[in-house]
Amino acid sequence: MRLFKRENGVWYVEFERNVRRSLRTKNRDEAYRLFKKLQREYLRRNVEVHVKNKSDKIKLSQFFEEYLSWCEKARAERTYLKAEEVTRRFLEYIGDMKLSLLTRRHLDRYVSFLINQGYAKTTVNIHIRTLKSILSKAVEWEYLERNPFAGYKALKVQERPPAFLLPEDIEKVEETIDDPDWLFIFRLFVYTGMRKGEVASLKWEDVDLKREVIVVKQSKNYKTRVIPIHPKLLPMLKERYGKGTKVCPRSYFRLSRGMKQILEKAGFPHLRLHDLRHTFASLLVMRGVDLKTVQELLGHTDYRTTEIYAHLSPVHLKEAVRKL
Repeated sequence: MRLFKRENGVWYVEFERNVRRSLRTKNRDEAYRLFKKLQREYLRRNVEVHVKNKSDKIKLSQFFEEYLSWCEKARAERTYLKAEEVTRRFLEYIGDMKLSLLTRRHLDRYVSFLINQGYAKTTVNIHIRTLKSILSKAVEWEYLERNPFAGYKALKVQERPPAFLLPEDIEKVEETIDDPDWLFIFRLFVYTGMRKGEVASLKWEDVDLKREVIVVKQSKNYKTRVIPIHPKLLPMLKERYGKGTKVCPRSYFRLSRGMKQILEKAGFPHLRLHDLRHTFASLLVMRGVDLKTVQELLGHTDYRTTEIYAHLSPVHLKEAVRKL
């Protein structure tokens, strides 16, 4: 029985010839601790050595359970919550089976089911991406030799210009909100441009009232960015500061539905929660803020993502006309 490290930096334990197990860590001290524990268990004959055919032994539900346990500790909260939702829905529809029997046909059937249930194509694509990512971990953990969903193409989605609220529309929506919590949430989205996951995970320790900035740490791309606090949002933050751990008074899963109801009541049934992020960006561009600055405020890693707002820029329009 020996401990060794592969070229990819991951530590393994070899129980006997050609019988190995990944310790799933690149940290030497952690690997040594796990090795000593396995060594003791192995001597007591209580350790289960995972052999080549272990994918024939593990069921889909067991793998999902193990993955979610790892995801909860290793990934952002919103990533875990999405994985929990997707794996639950997938398992409910497909049913439990041996992990090794999973094929692309199962994903085809699941995608068709979601479409028939009325899911938007963008939402279906999120389920596809999530499942592909989860199954890649099964390969990394040596439960599968290959990912059965690898290369599965996302559904084609008709691109549309970003929908957003004008200043007078913002006032109209605020007039219809009679709950102080939801008014606060509405302004938090409109005047920061943050994503739903970022708002849901924002903590008071990330709000600097002295400097009047919000520090976004739990971002989609794991990069920290700073957003100045808008004058209409500042007094509400001061009033609520320190109440609880998190800034947002509603959970991640209640935000979309709750805001959708508010927008419908105000006369904007075609808008959704993410369009409040578009509102923040669109109004900045329309008032002459350059796209590079908007990119930084939104936290886009790719400038091309921010270019969807270019047609709203007065400077952009003037330069286009001058080329005639």
